[in-house]
Amino acid sequence: VIYRDPSSWSSNLWIQVGEKDNEALGRTVVGKNSPVVLGSSLIGVVEFVGRHESRVRLITDSGLTVSVRSAR
Repeated sequence: VIYRDPSSWSSNLWIQVGEKDNEALGRTVVGKNSPVVLGSSLIGVVEFVGRHESRVRLITDSGLTVSVRSAR
């Protein structure tokens, strides 16, 4: 996490991964609408991908409706 605005603490944050990382790896690691997970927990969804950073919309944002599938 490189930035988290105090006025929108539960809505979004910025991470230091972007298009440059995709190019360096030769595949898409981060893309718009990609899920963001930590271990086995869903954190949010990528909302914007820039050259060096991406904005993540957190699942704690009241305006985000998350579709999930339960693993059985």
